[in-house]
Amino acid sequence: MKRSKPCEPCHLLEVFATGKCRKFEIEDPLDNKTKLIELSPLFDDDNNVVMVVRHARDISERKSVEKTLQMREKQQAAVAKLGQHGLAGMDLDQLMKESVELMAETLDVEYCRIMKKENDNVTIVASVGWDEESPVKYEKNDIFCYTLYSDKTAILHEKNSQDRFSGLSLLRNNGLVNGMDVTIGNKENPFGTMNVHTTQKRVFTKDDMHFMQSVANVLAEALSRKETEENLKKYARELEDANYLKVLFTDILTHDLLNPANIVRGFTEELIIVEDEKSKKNLLEKIHKNNEKLIYMIESASKFIKLESIDEIKFEEQNLLPILEKAVRNLEPDMDKKHIKLDFKSRGTYPAFINPLIEEVFMNLLSNAIKFNPYKGRIGINISDSADKWKIHISDRGPGISDDDKEMIFERFRQTDKGSVKGSGLGLAIVKRIVELHEGEVGVENNPLGKGSVFWFTLKKAQCL
Repeated sequence: MKRSKPCEPCHLLEVFATGKCRKFEIEDPLDNKTKLIELSPLFDDDNNVVMVVRHARDISERKSVEKTLQMREKQQAAVAKLGQHGLAGMDLDQLMKESVELMAETLDVEYCRIMKKENDNVTIVASVGWDEESPVKYEKNDIFCYTLYSDKTAILHEKNSQDRFSGLSLLRNNGLVNGMDVTIGNKENPFGTMNVHTTQKRVFTKDDMHFMQSVANVLAEALSRKETEENLKKYARELEDANYLKVLFTDILTHDLLNPANIVRGFTEELIIVEDEKSKKNLLEKIHKNNEKLIYMIESASKFIKLESIDEIKFEEQNLLPILEKAVRNLEPDMDKKHIKLDFKSRGTYPAFINPLIEEVFMNLLSNAIKFNPYKGRIGINISDSADKWKIHISDRGPGISDDDKEMIFERFRQTDKGSVKGSGLGLAIVKRIVELHEGEVGVENNPLGKGSVFWFTLKKAQCL
């Protein structure tokens, strides 16, 4: 049997019996206010209680504030709990179900639901107190429609809402007289609404509205994260497909295109040797020259595709000087054809953390310097000390590069106007990629000695060899 709360006469008898003061709270039936009652005993000469003084103080306002604070604390705890579950990646259906349960419990209402917009229909995706319903069409002045497209909270009261909103028959049939609706998501692309209703006559406060909107915001953030995750997964799949196509394209370049080009090279070289007629020999040399350009472009494209698919490379401590000297030796025949003079004086060793790919950078920049230099031109090579890096400069006396073109020449398939001198448009893009893989920088400047350009790049130093 449940024990009833002691009544005021019981407290009075207790004071007479014990001689001790008693404090307790009551709901005064005369004015329906909460009162703090204090009973104090008065004693005679023999220390017997002869009278009890009753003092009553109205504490309704304080109790109301305490109740409000308790409610706000409960609401904040509910929002924090949902937020944690949302961040933890809880399943969206489970999160919505927990949201309506917490909302109904915290606001002490009988009905709560989340409604999702689907074209001209709405469906209940989670609810407390409602039966699962089939999709229904909403009208222009439906309360759901108003909340969804005005991006405002709708507060429903029995007296002032029946003329304003249609679609209230379902609410009236369930005896609902008060409620609130808030939007989930932004106005431009809302997910739907969350609403609460009660059969009790009650005035929802701004704090209640803010609490409900906070829960809706947690759901909106969880929905946004889910959408972002789906987009990332889609992007990852597309990236995998793109990488597959890139590998396939590389195979096509290196086998289906490069092999026939090499066969053409072999036959034209043989025909040039055996052909005696000058006109036919000139024609064969043109075929050979253009075929060599084709082979260079195929090899460059294949090389660039492979470099783009690499994120990391292995480094080892090496001296830059032997690598540079090897590149110069390989290109000496081309320099001799144009009688180009090379200016380079080494000053000891240049220890750096590098990958064998770096040889391609030297070959490419030196080849460009030869290509764009005039007959009897000059190429300068200089390696300078730049704190924890080596800065390598390769200069030429060619036509130079305009300021507008300096940035874009390192992009793939971008070239400046160099008259009759043409390339694949990939050489400097390959240089940039290799230098980036070495965590270095690359750039171009005007030649301070006059006409021409200075290409430079940086590499990390290593300990002295």
